[in-house]
Amino acid sequence: MYAWNRHRVSVVPRQLRVGLGLHLRTVSNMRASEIRKRYAEYFERTGHTQLPSANIVPQNDPTLLFTNAGMVPFKQYFLQPQTSPYKMITTAQKCVRAGGKHNDLDQVGYTPRHHTFFEMLGNFSFGAYDKQTVIRMAWKFVQEELQLPIDRLRVTVLESDHETYEIWRDQIKLDPKQIVRCGEEDNFWSMGNEGPCGPCTEIFWDTQDTRYAADDERRWLEFWNIVFMQFHRSSDGTLTPLSTPCVDTGMGLERIASIVQGKTNNFDTDEFQIIIRGVDQLQRSHAIRPLDAQVEVAYKRIVADHLRASAFLVSEGVHPSNTGRGYVLRRIIRRAVRAGRLLGIDGPVLPALYLSLEAAMGAAYPELIERRDSVIAVLQAEESAFAKTLDKGMSLLTKLFASNAAKVVSAEDTFALYDTHGFPVDLTQIIARDHGWTVDVDGFNAIQTQSRERNKASWKSGATRTQISDEISSKLAEWQTHGISTRFCGYEIDPEQASMEQHSRVVASSMLSNGDALIVVDPCPFYARGGGQEPDTGSLTVTASDCEAPRTLAVKHAVALPNGQAAALCVDAQHTELQVGQPVVAAIDMQRRNGCAVHHTATHLLHAALRQVMGDTVTQAGSLVRPDSLRFDFTSTALSDDQLREVERLVNRFALASTPVNVTHTTLEAAKEQGAMALFTEKYQADNVRMVRVSNVSVELCSGTHLRTTRGVFPFQITSEGSVGAGTRRIDAVAGVAASKWLQQQFAYAQNAAHILNAKQLSKLCDAVHRLNDTNKTLRSDAAKWLRVAAVNAQTVATHATTLGSVPTAIHILAPESSAPHTSDARLVAERACHLRDTQPQNAHVVIQDTHIALAVNPISFPDVQAGALLRE
Repeated sequence: MYAWNRHRVSVVPRQLRVGLGLHLRTVSNMRASEIRKRYAEYFERTGHTQLPSANIVPQNDPTLLFTNAGMVPFKQYFLQPQTSPYKMITTAQKCVRAGGKHNDLDQVGYTPRHHTFFEMLGNFSFGAYDKQTVIRMAWKFVQEELQLPIDRLRVTVLESDHETYEIWRDQIKLDPKQIVRCGEEDNFWSMGNEGPCGPCTEIFWDTQDTRYAADDERRWLEFWNIVFMQFHRSSDGTLTPLSTPCVDTGMGLERIASIVQGKTNNFDTDEFQIIIRGVDQLQRSHAIRPLDAQVEVAYKRIVADHLRASAFLVSEGVHPSNTGRGYVLRRIIRRAVRAGRLLGIDGPVLPALYLSLEAAMGAAYPELIERRDSVIAVLQAEESAFAKTLDKGMSLLTKLFASNAAKVVSAEDTFALYDTHGFPVDLTQIIARDHGWTVDVDGFNAIQTQSRERNKASWKSGATRTQISDEISSKLAEWQTHGISTRFCGYEIDPEQASMEQHSRVVASSMLSNGDALIVVDPCPFYARGGGQEPDTGSLTVTASDCEAPRTLAVKHAVALPNGQAAALCVDAQHTELQVGQPVVAAIDMQRRNGCAVHHTATHLLHAALRQVMGDTVTQAGSLVRPDSLRFDFTSTALSDDQLREVERLVNRFALASTPVNVTHTTLEAAKEQGAMALFTEKYQADNVRMVRVSNVSVELCSGTHLRTTRGVFPFQITSEGSVGAGTRRIDAVAGVAASKWLQQQFAYAQNAAHILNAKQLSKLCDAVHRLNDTNKTLRSDAAKWLRVAAVNAQTVATHATTLGSVPTAIHILAPESSAPHTSDARLVAERACHLRDTQPQNAHVVIQDTHIALAVNPISFPDVQAGALLRE
């Protein structure tokens, strides 16, 4: 057997990071798109179902910021193989590793293989095939499709996995010298401390880097990992064989492309090079800034990588913000923009390169083309906002660099840059490093922690809520592993009916620490599927028995299991646990359900109206549907008052048409052919989607509850419209009964205002307001005149001459308010300072009265002096 000198590293060493001077012959002239295509077609021929990439934002998995591996969308199937609709699946999965536990952001650009966005080719089995089958398929693909020479390949196996070793040796006929046995730290994979796990085998490529001996791992590049999930690890570490073993494989597209194309660096492969050539062209159109060659290459790679990540994230509805995924996106965009600035690109960076990204990846991912305008708008807005932040932050840092001999940016300064000016701490570190400085990151983290604790303290019940939320999440995950499910019967309910009762039975129950119970009933009429709609509330009546009378328990809200197959009810159980099998009568709060249905249907009509008024580039970016209101986020420029009124008019016209709201189930492809719009932050099953149609108005994929006709949406009223982020607008609105109540309230406000202003009719209210405004203007003008007179005649009790900085300064002490009644006013002090500035321009003037102080400097006499800076002297 061949033994490796194991220097365990995940990337090629630093000497290889930029400009590696090795010659690797091109194995084939296969582009990344061809590898992606061949992989899918090959595994389809072997019986796998090809599925499109899942969203980068994981659905029903709150433990992850982003999909960071090919197997993430199938976690529930590895936990419950029998629930998978397909036994063999192949995908090319979009992945992001930036933020959270898996964070490659800071390494990108400086190493050959770190990326924020990458694609993972994978084939998966849920009980369909064994080790021998998957190894044979993988080896055949490597040999026949990629045509990689055997003498440059090695494989690793778990040292105790004799079966896999023998498959490679006896069936694949691989030379035992090319099979390396490794320990569990290298060749045993698990989903966590508890759950499915098993040994893995990996395929490596000889880079032929002559700096390393043939038995040195740094010479070898792993490109395919095959995991055999054959055990379940319990909390005490015990391994129990699974009744249905599964297989999970992963091969990074960028990595295998570098091998096939004979490159030592992923950034030298064809798709990256299309973008980098765009960076070169953009750089040449600006003033050339001299840079070290390796540094320049690194900055170009940062821009290329971050363009891919930011464009895909924005295309899936993630928008820059100061929290969560939005903050990670903001960091990626801003890191790219700074790299562009250092390359000499003073104008737009990512928006200007977007067509290069389309050329590289648009054929594989048409959403990049379909959503081009909205993505570019978000990128452009974020870059513009950051330009101001960057200039301000750089100005403050430049002053720090000139004033601190210790060459350390203090924790306080770092936090001020972050908290006050929105300057990311990692960017402060990068800039400081470029100037030979360091940043007190530990101190910054301590200050940030203190700030967070103060914020938490203001939310009095936060700790209790978090604890209960964790309990619910844990129990839902447990029930999912045990296959708890229920039939949802809530769609059949007419939301306008007065009441609804459903006879059900308890199929799962668990007490929470606050005395509530988490319960699953079957069938279940309570809606809890999300889509922006608030869940149902209501009651459960425990039917009478010989021993006790009926009890009615309040259902506080419904929550969905992670797989969406069941709704659990959070019930005020009065510290009494319900038993599995116990009959109950479930009753929904129909007034709440109807309010949600009204406002959910209204969001569809609003979306259609916005697209009519603002164009087809309007894309939904999120929504919140409540019983008494709606909130709708969308990508667009700001709407004028006339456009808002036109949107309102259209929605009310749609509503008054009393058009039926039809719901059908079809395939995703058929729905798209019918023009159905989908929220791209949602994940849909390819073979069964729910399509909500309002004829000649709207067709959308939606899981929410809706009215039977549009009539209930009338009246519709927009209550506010504004910006919530770069390129994203938000409309708040009310509809139906809630809108009637809102309009009645506004009418009452208007009546009260008319009464106060003595307007006999509401139609005269505006005239009365104009008269009041004119009177106020006259009074303010008169007051300003008298203030100037008072300032000129203000009594000075003392004057002192001094120098502030290099500026001759006169300090004037005004008589205190006790000796000059009714003259102690900050406005008077400021006006007196301005009077002295204009009449005695040769000095700066400080005026003080009681607790008020003002300083004024004549800008003609002292053009380079800032009054605020002088006052701090």
